[in-house]
Amino acid sequence: MRSFVKCEPTFFSEINSQKEHLALMMPVETFNESQSYIKVPDRTDQNSNTAPFGLPVQYHGLTITGYYDSAVNLGKYGDYYFWGFIFNNSLAEIREVFSDLIWKDMEGELYIANPMIRHADDDLLNWKVNNDTVVGIKTIPAKGSTEKLLLLEKGPMVSMLCSIQGFVPTELLNLERPDIKQRPQSSLTLNSEIPAESTK
Repeated sequence: MRSFVKCEPTFFSEINSQKEHLALMMPVETFNESQSYIKVPDRTDQNSNTAPFGLPVQYHGLTITGYYDSAVNLGKYGDYYFWGFIFNNSLAEIREVFSDLIWKDMEGELYIANPMIRHADDDLLNWKVNNDTVVGIKTIPAKGSTEKLLLLEKGPMVSMLCSIQGFVPTELLNLERPDIKQRPQSSLTLNSEIPAESTK
């Protein structure tokens, strides 16, 4: 979980190192010798982008019941990737377990941590702290920029998700999300307007 909350690709190596145990509770697939991922039926379909666990996972008193993986292409507005875990706990209980993170209260039942940003001319590994407290929630990333952050929210479900969104070049996607082999097709038509909320 520690590599997950940092939204680092080493998360997939950690899954691989525990895949035999995890496969007893959830659908795990290996995509190269050293990395595995938790598979949902279809990350591009909002009705099929969750994988309920056969057995809940207990982590420091928290109950993790499933995995969420969403990939959305909004055309000129950028790509939006979300992946992470579904909990049977309150937001307060989750924040207490991860109290070492600096959580920012965005709007009551939505928190963010570890907000990062990079620009098109930056090195792929050059993420900077993003001090704009609203970026990544209800605004479109600036043209040529990519944002990465951890989201904790209560909607239809309580979830803690990593997000990468905005201008996501193929080289960066391959590095950050090596489990994605095919980018999503655009979900907007030529005359479509971006939804009020750019996140899920």
